[in-house]
Amino acid sequence: MTNTLEKKVTNTPKSTQKTISRIIKASNQEPLKATFLTRVMEGLIEIADSSNLVDITAADTNYEVLLAALQTPEAISLLTKQDPLAKAKIRGLHLKQQLIEAEGGCANSEEIAQMLGISRQAINQRRQRGKLIGLSRGKGKYIYPLWQFTDTGETLSGLEAVLAKLQELDPWMQITFFLNSNVRLENKTPLEMLRKGEVEPVIISASAFANDEPD
Repeated sequence: MTNTLEKKVTNTPKSTQKTISRIIKASNQEPLKATFLTRVMEGLIEIADSSNLVDITAADTNYEVLLAALQTPEAISLLTKQDPLAKAKIRGLHLKQQLIEAEGGCANSEEIAQMLGISRQAINQRRQRGKLIGLSRGKGKYIYPLWQFTDTGETLSGLEAVLAKLQELDPWMQITFFLNSNVRLENKTPLEMLRKGEVEPVIISASAFANDEPD
């Protein structure tokens, strides 16, 4: 059976061989990872057998390919059999990806530390104190939206004061506040207002947003 498998792998494209090799290596190192990868691959094979792969594989990144696959009618049908809320959850993942990519995207702790000229530990401390928005990527790693900083490598003026009003909200809701137009700000986004130096109206709006007050 091993020889048959090796022959089949040898006949696949180089990129596929590389991925298979990575899966086998990861599976040999961690049993839990082996279980995860096996179940994910089985699920994706089901989707691949019944979906339009041309549109799915046209996505720019592997993550976007995965999201596109999960959003196909075939995948939604399979998923909702197990979880009626699957469609809403996938839509939420897509929205989160849009927030990550907005206004220049994100950078990791090391990159932000280098930009600000301080240590990575100092960046983490600012995040823990609610002075920066950081998004968890697992295993203690975080990424930070770049729009929190100016072109000169400084923290955006007024950011900390606004975040103080949003401290009870999770990072995703905080980002949503900054990047969406706001009736209280004449349909401008809070980020636009901060960039213009208009901090006080944003603080007032943030307080109302945090307390779920109607516009």
